[in-house]
Parts: sequence; C-alpha cells; structure tokens
Amino acid sequence: MTPSEGTPKSYWHRIYTFRPSEQALHSTNRLEIFTDAILAIAATVLILNLKVATDTSHNGLAHQIYTQRAALVSVLLGFLWISGAWVLSHRSLRQLKGVDHYMTLLVIANTLNVTLIPFATLLLAKGYGRADFWVGVEAVSLVILVGALISSLGAEYAHRHGLLVASRDPTGNRAAITIWYGVIALSIAAVVLAPFAPWVALTVVVITRISALLPLGSDRVGLPGDLRDVPH
Repeated sequence: MTPSEGTPKSYWHRIYTFRPSEQALHSTNRLEIFTDAILAIAATVLILNLKVATDTSHNGLAHQIYTQRAALVSVLLGFLWISGAWVLSHRSLRQLKGVDHYMTLLVIANTLNVTLIPFATLLLAKGYGRADFWVGVEAVSLVILVGALISSLGAEYAHRHGLLVASRDPTGNRAAITIWYGVIALSIAAVVLAPFAPWVALTVVVITRISALLPLGSDRVGLPGDLRDVPH
C-alpha cells in the first residue's frame, strides 16, 4: 500500500467514480426496457381521466361523452405527447454506443418528467371553459420545456464524452441540434404565452409534439442505429 492510498481522497475515490472519463459504458438495453415500461404506464394512466356512471337514468351515455369531451381531448393530446417522448427516446438511445452513469441519470430524469404528463393533461381538462384554463396549458408547456432541456443536455453530454456512434453525416448532426434549439425556443414561448394566450400556447405545444413524430434525417438508411448497416 502506498502512502497516498490511505488518504481520505484515495478512500473516497475507491468508492465513487465521479469523473465521466473513468466510468464504464453499459448497454442501453435495460435502460430502454425501463423507459418503455414507465412510458407505457404513463400512457395507460391517461385513460383514468375518463369515467362512465352506472346509473344513466338521468345521465345518458351520449351526454356523459359530451360532458367529458375536454377529458377525451386531453387523453388524446397526452398520448400524442407520450408517444413523441417515446420516439425521441428511442431515436437518441439507438445512436449511442452505450451509456455511462450520468447519461443514465439524464435518461431517467427525462422519463420522470414524462410521468407528469397525465397530471398536466388532467389540469388541462379540468380547466377547460374556466378562467384558469391557462394553468393546465402552463403545466403542459412546462413539462414539454423541461423534457426538451433535459434531452438537449443529454445530446450535448453524449457528444462531448464520445458516447455517440460515429456519424457519417456531420451536417445532419448540426441540423438536429438546430431543431433542438428551435423546439426549446417554441417551448419557452409557450410557457410565456400560456397566462395571456393559452390557446396559442397550446397550439405551439401541439406543433412541437407533432414534429417529434416526423421521420428525421437520423432515421435514414446507413446512419447510426440502422440494423441493415450492421454486419451479420
């Protein structure tokens, strides 16, 4: 044992590995399974916003559907947002060689943020037709903004620490980063607009989520994550 090994610094260094350069890379498989399970549960929870009364003598089924129209729309929007989060999650994970401890925490943090979508959409449904409708829009906008920020941090971290599969399209990488900045800018605009123009803010949020479902250049044949490019 050398003298330095007995110092507190050396002791803590043997227990913890704070430096990313000293951390091992692990497969993304179990992380993908974890995020898939959480997102599936979050999507299922959305349906709990809908109710059907057993006594319909003075409250027919058609009337119940009509009175729950806001909840129905919120369920559809919530599923749209969770689906967009799922697509973005798999798109980013398949471009990684592996994940270290910090990258794992960023993915988990984004997954935690997605679990707030059912609550945010419930606020959205409850606020429909009320003066405080903007509260639900603000909640949804904040969840989307936080998700975009965490995703951009994850992309930047992966790029800085060499976690990305080597890309053959640097121009595409720059374009993807530009899209991230655009989504963040629109999400910030939605957060700012929500108290004053909630419907405009909600429209902006919906547009950003629809964009997440569009096939991007990173989905093109021959780019990282394409199984047809892997030798068998």
